[in-house]
Amino acid sequence: MGAGSGVLTSVLAEVVREVRAIEVDGWHASKLRRRFAGVAGVAVLEGDFFATALPRERYSVFANVPFSRTADVVRHLTEARSQPEDAYLIVQAEAAARFVGRPYRNETVQSLKLKPWWHTEIVHWFERSDFEPPPGVDCVLLWLARRPRPLVAEGERSRYLRFVSRSFGVDDVSRGLRGRFTPRDLAVLGRRLGFTQRAAPTALSFEQWLALFRQQGGGATSKARGRERRGGVRRG
Repeated sequence: MGAGSGVLTSVLAEVVREVRAIEVDGWHASKLRRRFAGVAGVAVLEGDFFATALPRERYSVFANVPFSRTADVVRHLTEARSQPEDAYLIVQAEAAARFVGRPYRNETVQSLKLKPWWHTEIVHWFERSDFEPPPGVDCVLLWLARRPRPLVAEGERSRYLRFVSRSFGVDDVSRGLRGRFTPRDLAVLGRRLGFTQRAAPTALSFEQWLALFRQQGGGATSKARGRERRGGVRRG
């Protein structure tokens, strides 16, 4: 994605069976074709990444992402009909932290919306001198790996995403969850899950938000709901 002069393409071609290098700029695409002419397993595709059909077979993504399009790239890959097994994206450190949340910073709407279906992690911190020219910001390698067993069922996806969206943008958890739990129930949940009603939504971990979602009826199987009714809220 955005293969440019082919620096990453040449390295990837040495370690994987097939590389598809996507480049929107015609001049760069022509240079890439000449550079990799005769190199087995390298295909240069000229066009916009967002308009290019993603492979139907298993695949991974490795790319140096334009900083201004980071959110668009992450959204495109994680919401595509044909999603990658995983993606390694060179991005601005601040942007990566928003998608990963803890332990790098508090959870965000972006991190909470990814984590039921994707493992998110910063796996490498670059030196600015690793790039030419050096960027003016810190860069990291963001790893997104699709979970083989999602933590929220596909049929509950829309419900979970609405739950997260409606719980943020307020001062505290009690206001964000108003109408879904009574004050008494929320107080009980807070004691069991380890948060206060006056805590900011970002102060809760993903595991706490997932437990709240399951407790209010979304994402739990009928058997799990029965356990929760009999034995209270389970952490995680």
